Amino acid sequence: MDLISYWKKSKEIIDNLIEDYLADIKEWDLLEVSKYILKDGKRFRGTLTFLFTEALNGDIKNAYKAALAVEILHSASLALDDIVDYDLVRRGNKAAWAIYTNRKVIFISNYLIPSALKIISTYGQKALNLSIELWKDTAVGALKDIFGNPSEYLLTIELKTSSLFKLSTMLASFSAQREDLVDISLYVGKYLGMAYQLIDDYIDCVKFERGELKELTGSAKQLYDLKGGSYKDFVKKEYENAVNNYLDAVRKMEISQDYAEKIITLPAFLTTGLLNEAGIDKI
Repeated sequence: MDLISYWKKSKEIIDNLIEDYLADIKEWDLLEVSKYILKDGKRFRGTLTFLFTEALNGDIKNAYKAALAVEILHSASLALDDIVDYDLVRRGNKAAWAIYTNRKVIFISNYLIPSALKIISTYGQKALNLSIELWKDTAVGALKDIFGNPSEYLLTIELKTSSLFKLSTMLASFSAQREDLVDISLYVGKYLGMAYQLIDDYIDCVKFERGELKELTGSAKQLYDLKGGSYKDFVKKEYENAVNNYLDAVRKMEISQDYAEKIITLPAFLTTGLLNEAGIDKI
């Protein structure tokens, strides 16, 4: 099974897990907004948890709760980001706050986040503690994304994006019952997330220069302010560094041969998808 097929299969499982989670919410206001916030995601982060669980010879069913929790946290973070950034569109639809008001979305997100952490607690106190620290990193990253100095660009993208990638890969070490690999799994998520965000920001810079974006915001603006017209060379160099560091970490994980190719080609799979969506051939 190639990565695209694996992702499609995983997305279907995760969508069903989310439906089951929503079925347990009895309050109508909670259910309606939660359903909207959680719909239509690509489920890449939950898929990462499945992929690394199986690559470490774990049972994918042991990763169901972890993948569900990761997707709840990711969706809640996006809903809050849209409020902060005044973004009116998310995943091709109106942003949740544009329909339900920012107050209601904040309240519902404050319900979803601890619900996800409670799910994670089923993997033990260590998994929960690490998840809380990573969620705190995400919050700091969101602050730096708006108010940070361009000189801290790489730190900003590690905190704002890699934190949830780290969560995905770290929880896989618990679901695969390989807690000895927790530290390595965090490095894997760190560099995979940085590679992803570098390309995401690169795309925004290209669109800005083409006149397709009126202005740059967040980490993409920091990148452009930091490097100006030389951002392409910078991104290419840092992307290669991130991928090489990712591969170095992966080599220490005792990956099953059945999953080796998927794991090795994962950065290219994720970033090529971003570039193709944007109509850009390569860096």
